[in-house]
Parts: sequence; C-alpha cells; structure tokens
Amino acid sequence: MLLEHIATHSRTSDGGPDTEPLAITRSNVPPMDVLGEARQLWSRLRSETQAREALAAEPTGAGPLNSAQLVHRALKLMRDTSPEYLRHFLSYADALSWLAEIVPDPGKTPAAPVRSRARSKPKQTRQRS
Repeated sequence: MLLEHIATHSRTSDGGPDTEPLAITRSNVPPMDVLGEARQLWSRLRSETQAREALAAEPTGAGPLNSAQLVHRALKLMRDTSPEYLRHFLSYADALSWLAEIVPDPGKTPAAPVRSRARSKPKQTRQRS
C-alpha cells in the first residue's frame, strides 16, 4: 500500500519527476496498533524487572523503622495485594525519577563557576646603584 502511494505521487501527469516533496502528516498515516502493544509490553516487562530487583534487595540487619525496610515491606504488601497496582506505582515512580534527572531543582542555586587563578609574577627587587 505504501509503495503504491509513493509510486502514484512520485510522478506528475506529464511523466516527469514531481517537483513538490511528498507531504506525510499524521492525518494520512494509518494508526499503528503494533506500537501501542509494544509500548505496553515494554512497560510491563520494565515494571516486573524493577519489582523483582527491588524485592530481591531486602535490607539485612535493619531496624523496624528503617526507611529501606519500610519501603521493602510496602512493595511486598503491594505485590501480594494488587500486582497491577504495584506495576502502575513503579512506572509512575520511574517517570518521576526520570523527570527529576532532566528538570533542575528550583531550590538549588547553581554552583559558581570555578575561576582559575592567574599565576602571580615573582616580585622583582630593585637594585640600587
């Protein structure tokens, strides 16, 4: 179908090459359901991998109020109660961490540029005559 479309638009009525470039817009491109399915599959695989890694790294020797221990317990409870919610939660947390990396923190002041010091010239002593 694409080849037919290109062939019909590649030549003008006189048989010469078309002088205007072929305009492709979103309106004349059919939707690709495969891309949506691939995105969903990738999202699910990534979330499951993150959940496995997070649950495998159980903190040892941590007290009951240790933040890492509390997060691990919460993830375990989410997995047992609603695995779909855990997947959604992890994808949301992943998106937030990605945004945190690319958006500068408004509370932080940028560091002052480091200026190199010019070498000081040795003092010259005057000779008395």
